[in-house]
Amino acid sequence: MHEANLQEILIILLAAIFIVAIFRKFNLSPVLGYLVAGGIIGPFGLAFVKDTKTAEYLAEFGVVFLLFYIGLELTFDRLKSMRMHVFGLGTAQVLLTSLIIGIVCHYLGAGIDVAIIIGLSLALSSTAIVIQVLAEHGYTASQSGRLSLAVLILQDLAAVPLLIMIPLFAQEDISIAEAIGKSIFNTLVVLLIIVLVGRRLLRPLLKSISSLRSQELFLATTLLVVLGTAWLTNQAGLSLAMGAFVAGLLVAETEYKHQVETDIQPFKGLLMALFFITVGMSFNLEVLLEQLAFISLITVALIIVKAIIVIMLARVFGFRLGPATHAGLLLAQGSEFSFIILGIAATNKILGQEVAQLIMMSVSVTMAFTPMLSQLGKKMAKIIDGRDKSYLKRANVKGETKDLRDHIMVAGYGRVGRTICNLLSARNIGNYIAIDSNANKVHDGRKDGHPVYYGNADRIELLKTLGIERAKLIAITLNNRKETLKVVSAIHKSFPEIPIIARAWDRKNANDLRDAGATVAMAEAFESSLILGSSILKGVGVPENEIKRTVEQFRIEEYKASVLEEVFHISEDKATN
Repeated sequence: MHEANLQEILIILLAAIFIVAIFRKFNLSPVLGYLVAGGIIGPFGLAFVKDTKTAEYLAEFGVVFLLFYIGLELTFDRLKSMRMHVFGLGTAQVLLTSLIIGIVCHYLGAGIDVAIIIGLSLALSSTAIVIQVLAEHGYTASQSGRLSLAVLILQDLAAVPLLIMIPLFAQEDISIAEAIGKSIFNTLVVLLIIVLVGRRLLRPLLKSISSLRSQELFLATTLLVVLGTAWLTNQAGLSLAMGAFVAGLLVAETEYKHQVETDIQPFKGLLMALFFITVGMSFNLEVLLEQLAFISLITVALIIVKAIIVIMLARVFGFRLGPATHAGLLLAQGSEFSFIILGIAATNKILGQEVAQLIMMSVSVTMAFTPMLSQLGKKMAKIIDGRDKSYLKRANVKGETKDLRDHIMVAGYGRVGRTICNLLSARNIGNYIAIDSNANKVHDGRKDGHPVYYGNADRIELLKTLGIERAKLIAITLNNRKETLKVVSAIHKSFPEIPIIARAWDRKNANDLRDAGATVAMAEAFESSLILGSSILKGVGVPENEIKRTVEQFRIEEYKASVLEEVFHISEDKATN
């Protein structure tokens, strides 16, 4: 590596660490920190980095890994279960937002092709920032979180043909309609070929590699899949990013998804940081100061327009005003794809460099406001929900939960149920709902951002309304022995195929619950004794690994671990890495 290139990379890393640490300290978005870092060290700032070609080359890999990660978050089953909100509400949001913004741009003098590109790029929202905000504040499982996720999924899908379409606009011998049609056709053909071939080859490949039990080899195979698929699509005349996205979709269908997700996280984070820094380097601070009023106008207008459209469409699709308002403000910012799309448009001379910069600066400002907008939306939702008790009505409950599939149901939102919901949220598992017969607990749970509904867990019709027939399992966490036994019996009788995990008080109660149909019954007294016994063993000097082995042996005998494996479909292949 040339010494000058190494020096530039060191400067970029130093700026990223220092400036992002400051932004983190003040609880600001790290994405904004990367953009600011790029602006400071770039050619238009202090000019520590004069030639950005090396950074741009590496940053392109950041886009590849971002698309792979997004594909990894999707599965065909997930798309199927959320199809109405993803393809219905999400499509309507992208089309309506891009149409309104495009019309405004055309009215201000932009050509039709430029208006389409600006409209589509600004219709998208930041998946990275919204997911981060949802996870940090525990909103992933809330209705506003699920609504936001559905819209983001469609936006990410829409970005793939959009990346193909923009270079086609630069060809003088092709019309706008032809460019759009060709990009969609090319996308579908390549998707079909890769999916058909990948589904046959990928799972056997990962299985054979994982059987060797080498983490380094598995990681190398993952990188080969990501970059190899990206290269194939690039050879076919399409984008690197599209290939990576398809590779993510294919891996998401295998049992190795979570291991792959863990392996590529450092690469995605580092390279995406480099991408945002590179974007920041293109910002001309003099232009920013000169056009501050115009940038502020674009920022405010974009937030208001996008928020209103999401709220309006969410209401049309049956969402309550509170969650719709929260989701609208959550999705009111621009997207990381805006930088990519506008950058490609500027490179291909479709869009002027100065115009692209102004819009990208406005997008970065909207991103910076996302955490504050989310908090504002949450407060507004609480005020609205304080007056709106529609979530207590069964008809509204059915509409709010019809997008759920393979979800976890928690019966009882007391101390134990709340802890389970918190654990699921901490792991970014938003596919769960809870039920409780105490309206105050339901209200408190919703204030905490959990999807809690009112009703008795032994009411079979209510459980059907909550989609128990589509659920992965149900956990019974009620604090009454007789009521727990009654609920377990009723559920097992009506839904014998649904795994039931029940809270028990002692060994006898656990046996009674198993006899009533519980797949697993966890005795609180038994678990408490194991924790206490572990502390005693540690106190007398027993090694940590011996304590764990001994405790696990007791658990296996008590709970029959094979039953747990059957419930959660745990296989040796899944646990390999």
